[in-house]
Amino acid sequence: MREAPDGFHFEWVAENDDWKVGGDGRRCRMKGCGADAVAALRRKHRRSFSGFTWWYYCAAHLYGRRIVDGVVQHERLVRDEMPA
Repeated sequence: MREAPDGFHFEWVAENDDWKVGGDGRRCRMKGCGADAVAALRRKHRRSFSGFTWWYYCAAHLYGRRIVDGVVQHERLVRDEMPA
């Protein structure tokens, strides 16, 4: 685990609405992976009728994200609260 600089700590927060949990029976998007997808990222795609396409990823390729209680989360650096 990474160490936070003095005066800061890491906390997990929910990703934005561009992420959804579930692989919809798809495989991971990463070249050569082939594992079952666990989450998908909505990415802009100008050739798509809807203007976006879902890119699916397995747990190993979420890169700094995790899934907890059906929510994709990422870590962020937060300044510690100063005592009053």
